[in-house]
Amino acid sequence: MMRHRVVPLLIVTSGLFSVLLAVAVNVATGGVLPPALRPYTWLAWPLVALLAVAGVALGWWQQRLAAPAAAGAAPPAPHRPGELPAAPVLVGRAEELAAVQATVAGGAQLVVIAAAAGTGKSALALRAAHDARDSYPDGQLFAALRGASADPVPPEAVLVRFLRALGRPDDELRGEVVELAARFRSVVADRRVLVLLDDARDAAQVRYLLPGGAHSLAIVTSRRLLSDLLGASVLTIGALAPGAALELLAVSAGPGRVSADPDGARRLVELCGGLPLAVRIVGGRLRVRAQWSASALADRLADEGRRLDELRLEDRAVRSTLRAVYDELGAGEQLVFRRVGGYPGTSVGLGAAAARCALDEHVVAEALERLADAFLVESPAPDRYRMHDLVRLCARELADDGAEGVECLRRQLRWLTTRARPGQWLAEERENVLAAVRAAVGTGLAAEARALIVAVHPWVTGEADHGYRLRLWQGGVSVAEALGDEPFRIRALRWVSHSYGMAGLVRLELPAAQQALAAAERLGTDVRETALAVWRVGDALRAQDRFAESQAALLRALELLIGLGAVADEIEVRLSLGTLYNTFLRPELSVPVLSRAVELLPEREEPVRGWALLGLGLASQIAGDAGRARELVADAMGIAERIGDETLRGYCLQERGWLYVRHGAYDHAERDFRAMLEIFERLRGGHGVGGAHAALGDIADLRGRREAALTEYGTAMAEYERLGLRVRLGEVLVRRAAVLRGLGREQEAIGDVARGQELIGDAPVHRGPALERRPGRPRGET
Repeated sequence: MMRHRVVPLLIVTSGLFSVLLAVAVNVATGGVLPPALRPYTWLAWPLVALLAVAGVALGWWQQRLAAPAAAGAAPPAPHRPGELPAAPVLVGRAEELAAVQATVAGGAQLVVIAAAAGTGKSALALRAAHDARDSYPDGQLFAALRGASADPVPPEAVLVRFLRALGRPDDELRGEVVELAARFRSVVADRRVLVLLDDARDAAQVRYLLPGGAHSLAIVTSRRLLSDLLGASVLTIGALAPGAALELLAVSAGPGRVSADPDGARRLVELCGGLPLAVRIVGGRLRVRAQWSASALADRLADEGRRLDELRLEDRAVRSTLRAVYDELGAGEQLVFRRVGGYPGTSVGLGAAAARCALDEHVVAEALERLADAFLVESPAPDRYRMHDLVRLCARELADDGAEGVECLRRQLRWLTTRARPGQWLAEERENVLAAVRAAVGTGLAAEARALIVAVHPWVTGEADHGYRLRLWQGGVSVAEALGDEPFRIRALRWVSHSYGMAGLVRLELPAAQQALAAAERLGTDVRETALAVWRVGDALRAQDRFAESQAALLRALELLIGLGAVADEIEVRLSLGTLYNTFLRPELSVPVLSRAVELLPEREEPVRGWALLGLGLASQIAGDAGRARELVADAMGIAERIGDETLRGYCLQERGWLYVRHGAYDHAERDFRAMLEIFERLRGGHGVGGAHAALGDIADLRGRREAALTEYGTAMAEYERLGLRVRLGEVLVRRAAVLRGLGREQEAIGDVARGQELIGDAPVHRGPALERRPGRPRGET
């Protein structure tokens, strides 16, 4: 019996004792009881004595309960709650778990694991808590705070439950939240207790629930940073790496499902973006649909319009999880989330985001920072933002029936078009431009996409831009087809062909050029466009060493352009024609063509003048005029160095190297060819790389270093084979055969000669690796 229950008994006994004592004294002094009680008069004094003894006994009992425990007696055992849910199987989070453990080992008493919805932060926290429970023997408390729901758990309710679990009496479970929090801290002040608070809404919900003692640990998970919690060590986690996501999928899907279809499994984790919740859902679906393959499910997820529909299993769904976070946002943050969320590309800058939202930049910046705190947006750099793919899909769904999204894209396209410029802007937005063009074609905004391509094109004619320009104009073909704009399609195909050639994809260069020419001739309304398409076909044929066909096309283009008085275009075609003649050892044809190009050029220094001088220098070298050749190559080199044209400089180094070879200056020649190789490797120019290796092979052979020559020839052959240059490959094979004969490897040499002659076929004799490619037209080209 508790002490507080003895006190009422003592009061009742004392009252009865007083009454009976009064009766007994009254009888002893001559008083008379009522007639009905007179037979019992003799019991008065015995009852007084009995009640006196009972009162003394109760008083002694009360005193004993109130007294301290006797020396050596064990105090009552405190309550040690163990409330942690079952330990989960943690997959793919070894580094993150180690980080939590290191933080705790370093003395942290409050660890916040903050991450986006569905990233597995609760599983990580629970695993870390289980691993640490032995260090906190006085109890482990757990509370699911439901911070992401519309009805989060109030802190006072959690405190009442914690105090009850710690064995506190009912009269200590009442009071305001401040009083309850103080009582909780007092109870655990000298104890080693672990508290796990899952899914906290904000710091205010958590602050009252922290133990505060020097020996306790609190681990908190939240979809927000909670960085304003004093003394908190905040750890953030993101999506799983592909390998870890595959491991989680294998565990979720069951034995053998991933290994049976590894390619499909990789597609699944890619489509899930490594989000653990999504990976677990698709794994669960594979487990319950034993007849489905991973590839079949991946095919269903590939459609962005239904992906969120597919990412649902029983009570788990990616869409509802993300929308719960969205519902917590204020109206301003919701608007920015919807309008920015549909951005095309890898990331979005603040300017583009503000344009999509039709709001001031500072308003959008503040909203995006709050969205970043809620893990709906990532900020990889100041004023740049990105979203997980599944979050972006959710944002697109939330836009008003798609109309809001279309208007946002329209504003972004206009923003990109008006701000297109080289330098930092292009470096940041180049991939977003391509993505915006693709998105525009599918949303009825092809006209805006066409304007964007035209605005960006002048800034992507550099040596390192060929691959990007190819993708830009491939988008241009799609735009033109969506608009039914045949002239723009012809222009796009020409630039696709040119970009294929500059990127070394010569097998694809000619078909695109032929498509452009066929369309131009079919249209028949623009002579200049037809001439440019013919020129493009001629250049593509030259790249394949088809002399007669290339010459015929280039002469036709030249005639058309001279008739139009298009001087700039005429100069360009003359350079292509001169290069063709030089390549096939016809200086008597190249000199007049190139000399006329120089006459037509303005006096100012520009790349085209350098190319013309280099072509004349090469013609002089072929004709045997080494002195004139050196002068012209030196002039071209000077222009290249002054204007910073690396492609021109690379080919100047090549021609100067051959001049050194002619005079036996092999050291100087090798130095120039290695410098040339470095340039074209950096620019990823396949023709230049192949030509440099072939030239280095020739020098090694001339010096008697035959093994080195074989190595260089082998590298050149691999490059020409990659480019599909059959004649070039055949020529190097023939030259390698001569080296093999010198090494006594006759059978190999015979094989090389046979294959080389087959590849060369009836192609006219030409000088071998020579001046092949140069970048695109000046910025004024239309």
